[in-house]
Amino acid sequence: MTRLKMMSGRRLAARLLAKDSPQEPSRVHALSVLPMCARLRLPSLHLCQDHSHLSKQQPWNTVHYQLVTSDAKSASAGKAAAVEAEFAKAGISAEVTQKVLERYKPYITWDVETKLRPALQSWLQELGTEQLSQQLQKAQRLLVCKPEECSEVYSWLMSKGVSAARVQQKAPTVLTRELRAVQNTFEALQQAAAFSEAQMCALFHKHSVALAYGPDRVLGTLQAVSLMLGMPMTSESFRQVIMAAHPRLFHHSAATLHQRVTFFCQMYATATHVVKAALTSGTFTITEAVMQARAAKLQEQLGWDSKQLKQKLSAQPHILRCGPSTIARNLQAMQGAGFSQTQVWEMCTTQPALLAVKWDSDTSVEKLQFVTLLLGLHLDEIAVRPHLLACSVSGWLGPRVWFLYQTGAIEAPNTVMTSGLFGYITQPQVRFSERFCAPSAFPSMVFDSAFIHHWKRRWEFLRQHMSLSVETIAAHQDLLLTSLHDRLAPRWQLLSSIANVQTAFKAEDHLTALATLSDQDFVDFVTIHETVVGRQA
Repeated sequence: MTRLKMMSGRRLAARLLAKDSPQEPSRVHALSVLPMCARLRLPSLHLCQDHSHLSKQQPWNTVHYQLVTSDAKSASAGKAAAVEAEFAKAGISAEVTQKVLERYKPYITWDVETKLRPALQSWLQELGTEQLSQQLQKAQRLLVCKPEECSEVYSWLMSKGVSAARVQQKAPTVLTRELRAVQNTFEALQQAAAFSEAQMCALFHKHSVALAYGPDRVLGTLQAVSLMLGMPMTSESFRQVIMAAHPRLFHHSAATLHQRVTFFCQMYATATHVVKAALTSGTFTITEAVMQARAAKLQEQLGWDSKQLKQKLSAQPHILRCGPSTIARNLQAMQGAGFSQTQVWEMCTTQPALLAVKWDSDTSVEKLQFVTLLLGLHLDEIAVRPHLLACSVSGWLGPRVWFLYQTGAIEAPNTVMTSGLFGYITQPQVRFSERFCAPSAFPSMVFDSAFIHHWKRRWEFLRQHMSLSVETIAAHQDLLLTSLHDRLAPRWQLLSSIANVQTAFKAEDHLTALATLSDQDFVDFVTIHETVVGRQA
């Protein structure tokens, strides 16, 4: 086809390198053929007690059934061996072949000469052996479709403004469906809920798997959600809920979705708004029995009564998605960080989201160090303010504290606790801006998305590119007031280049010079060290 000719093998290969979900449906061109014995209505069988010999009294039909079954098993084994051999001829390793056949068993039923071999050859011509092997490990159903068919779906999605690459990454099976089937699902969703074109793009970037199912399935999901929320499908509020729902919303049948959400709300909800929270948190991804078991374990671990349990789960339904062992490990890690058991229980009761936090992760360790080393809080002070630990360092706490510092609202970052302004550092951007934007001392400074972005990039440069510890940054806080593009990045590059040729020179030993020297003084500083390097050379 013309579109296929225009598409290079490498470009198509890049799109197909994505994980394949075993739960996603696919289109099979041929039905498997059952052995004749499986289709016959045979009389009931009476096998003898002795498994090593057949009874002389056995009826003929019993012996015949056993012989046919035995022949069928031998034929099946031979068919599997032939299929494996064909994959081997295509250059696919035995290990990859085994993984593919385990994940997509219908290949075993394919006729080697008329179906499997042509499919392998067409994809070999398109991708080559190495890329085909990689593709099959990510999308086991790849051979079900032809290269030109994937190209058609891909091109059509792009024409609708949908990122086909993202769809392929999240739900590779979508590109193996017939174009008309994908179009039918797309149109059915758009018409049923009156999604705008922009909303359709956003919808399928998140819920790509919806396109892998037929209109009846996805419309059933919409109807179930509409029923539970009590909202018409054409309302804007309904569309917002669908777009914000957990990515696995369309993975489950409408009946399963309705049953699990209803069960959760009946057992643990304190108000009708919990339905929306259950949909966005993905509580419906676990069975009712698991919900009950985990809820009981939470009560045991934290001493919650039934009323507390409902309050916490209504506010944070996603807690039930954490296994008891995960929660127990997180609670233990919190105690390992220095909090007492009583403090841990009180913190998690006040801020249930902490139960799902992996406290030995780099992010959690960094957050705790930032609050203690840069903001000067003690663990006891943090324990009574657990919401601090739910805030991001680079996108929330840091920008707000440093804005207060740079505008003179506080004397230093570690005085924010005693400044009377501490409560504002956890406020949303709009409320913080209304209170502190354009102060008289610095009328040109505005707390907006740009300020947050620049502070975040500066912090990430110090932590990731320069590999500085939070403790080191706390000792050189001028670095957080230094322009990334004008000073930090170019000066660090110069220091690193000197360190590369002068063993005794350590770039991190000169952080004060990097942050505080004027441009001319820093040039003189670098010149001196470069001269020393030149003499040594």
